[in-house]
Amino acid sequence: MTKRVILLEEGTAEMKRLMGSKGADLAELIHAGWSVPAGFVITTECCREFCTRLGHLSGEGEEEIINAIRHLEQQTGKFFGHSENPLLLAVRTDQDRASATATQSLLNVGLNDVTVEGLARQTGDRLYALQCYLDYLKEYGQLVYAIPSEFFTEILSQFKGWDETELELTITEFKYLIEAKGRNPFPEDVQIQFKEAVRAVYHSQRVKASRSQDEIVRKPYYISSEQSAPVLIQTMMHGKCGESSGTGTMYTRSQLTGERGITGQYVPTGNTSQTDHGLERLRNDEPELYTSLLEIGSQLETHKGEVQEITFVIVAGALYVVQTQPARLSSTATLRSTVDFVHEGLITKEDALLRIQPEHITEVQKLYTNPSSISEANTGHMPIKIQPVTGDVCPAYNNSSPLLSADLQLLLDWADEVKELKVLANADRPQDALTARLLGAEGIGLCRTENMLLSPARLPFVQKMILADSESERRRGLERLLPMQQSDFEQIFEAMDGYPVTICLLDLPLHELLPDLGVLEKRREWLQAEEWQEQKDHQIELEELERIIRRVCELHEHNPTLGQKACRLSSVFPEIVDMQLEAIFRAAVKGIRQGWWVRPEIMIPQIGHVHELQVMRDLVDHVADQVLGEEKRHCLYRVGAMIEAPRAALTATHIARQADFFSFGTDELTEMTFGYSRHEAEKRLLLLQRDTDSRTVTNNPFHVLDIEGVGQLVEMAVVQGRIRKPHLKTGICGENVVDLESITFCHRIGLDYVSCLPEQIPYARIAAAQAVIKEQREGADTQNTDISTIA
Repeated sequence: MTKRVILLEEGTAEMKRLMGSKGADLAELIHAGWSVPAGFVITTECCREFCTRLGHLSGEGEEEIINAIRHLEQQTGKFFGHSENPLLLAVRTDQDRASATATQSLLNVGLNDVTVEGLARQTGDRLYALQCYLDYLKEYGQLVYAIPSEFFTEILSQFKGWDETELELTITEFKYLIEAKGRNPFPEDVQIQFKEAVRAVYHSQRVKASRSQDEIVRKPYYISSEQSAPVLIQTMMHGKCGESSGTGTMYTRSQLTGERGITGQYVPTGNTSQTDHGLERLRNDEPELYTSLLEIGSQLETHKGEVQEITFVIVAGALYVVQTQPARLSSTATLRSTVDFVHEGLITKEDALLRIQPEHITEVQKLYTNPSSISEANTGHMPIKIQPVTGDVCPAYNNSSPLLSADLQLLLDWADEVKELKVLANADRPQDALTARLLGAEGIGLCRTENMLLSPARLPFVQKMILADSESERRRGLERLLPMQQSDFEQIFEAMDGYPVTICLLDLPLHELLPDLGVLEKRREWLQAEEWQEQKDHQIELEELERIIRRVCELHEHNPTLGQKACRLSSVFPEIVDMQLEAIFRAAVKGIRQGWWVRPEIMIPQIGHVHELQVMRDLVDHVADQVLGEEKRHCLYRVGAMIEAPRAALTATHIARQADFFSFGTDELTEMTFGYSRHEAEKRLLLLQRDTDSRTVTNNPFHVLDIEGVGQLVEMAVVQGRIRKPHLKTGICGENVVDLESITFCHRIGLDYVSCLPEQIPYARIAAAQAVIKEQREGADTQNTDISTIA
């Protein structure tokens, strides 16, 4: 027979899937001899029965709940809805911290105009009872009727003192508000209250939380029904009955730092101001109870391997554990406590790595990238020179980085021991390359040379070169750019000494390199309208402007994003590619002669046909022969293709003949596969996901890799390319791969690396390790299932 309701004392630790983690933990404490408020769990299946639109509950389910409440009445000697001795209930979701913003519990269910007087008699404090009623009405209105808290706050602001009269008036105002906004009066019937409370708390797990637009794009709004948790019902313990009573919360370690040692709050009986006296007061007044709390915390930490938040009540000298759950910690505390749990033998390194989320790393990095934090962590200067390495595989970067905390550095070291994917960086400037190395990058997977050329100091030279009428004039312009590019590459090679540097040749639509035609035409109109047109200088400027406008019009393209760009630009302006290649190999020669191990990997962008790659490869080899000379034997450069066009992925077998590596530019590949512009698509997706309640809306494919579509092209190209070249190096350099699902996909299909922004490197290293651990554990689970099935 299906169990819809489980009493806490009937539960066991093994029933976590049925009872939920909180219910199972409380059941375990009961069996260990600790006092827990009487209660029961309504299973997820039972919740679904009367949380449907019609809200019907089967006869068996309703009978089980009625019997469970009667059991609580027998245990407590109180009665649900009784005017003299009322039983009040706490209704909570059993889900641990499902949402930081949604209300997930209702306390004092069963309070109404009659039972509030019974609570006053039980506690001996009518003011306290009225305050409980007021809080209950507010939470009930918010959770059951979705009335915004601002409406209740506005009413509260009208009252200054908190004597019984004002509390009674405020209670009346709250009831009016609930009836007006909720379109139903607050139910005095405690059975209706209970059903609505269970329904609301269960649904609160699926409430759309307030999020930023970035989060809206990246994450779905809802928790699926499979993830929904049971609902936990417990008798209310007020801690207002007699001496040696109070309420409190204990954390087994610091929420801010993760340091060992309990922290928390405690409010003793008779404290009308509800002032937190801290746990020191409890230790002084009730040392035995304080010791019991320590024992409970130690027991839970040992069992769970997590920092625990323990809500407790002391009634007439007796300690009751109301609730236990993993504590909500700062990111610093999460990392420190996780590392400490490994050292204490409570969890494994693999368990520790699986607990790390992107936000943990992001928040800690922000702390350590604060200039004052860096100066404290690194009293000297940042090391630029990094010990060169030999062989194709570089050792783990073990130097302590001033950009990382000690705990995070240790977790990253553990991740590097496990992960199989290399993590490279997208870096266009020498400073970015240095930062990437300090964060543990194993090379540069994407260096966009156009970002070097488009700086305000260099763009005028680029435009002058493009607008030149002859090859000789273009080459004179490029002579000014050559030393600038060479200097950039020299510094990047120095920062990445011993690690590969993948340099993408110019990959911009031609129109982005040209002056704005509208601005040029306005300038021409102004010059033509001036009275002193006959002046010689004026006339020369006008003639030059006419020539530039004519040249811009000649180079104009109707569809520039699919026009002369990437490898196709070299057919129009081959001198640009010549200059870039010469700068790369000149920088390589200088680096080699200074003792660096230079590993340039030259990437040809947006290949569509193998012939395009063959032509470009011949050019690279030609320039390398001319510039490197005798140093060519020390410069083991590679030439590869950036797979951005679907055709390149579909014809990977042919392209692999001419490629030493494939790098998948998933940003461009996503645009071409979906058939829309990233900028316009992101605006539509933001609006769609903000304005709809549908869970079928897809993730933004520019933030999370589209595995079904784009991923298929990537996997197909990897398989086909390695049929031609079994040891073909493959990787991804798009911005949309630094999430666990995408990195797990990259690991599964056998890519060699992922390349990301420098600040994303630490999490990418963690996620790469998580992908391996999950694969191993899922494989073990499958194997165990197969064995048990055979047996």
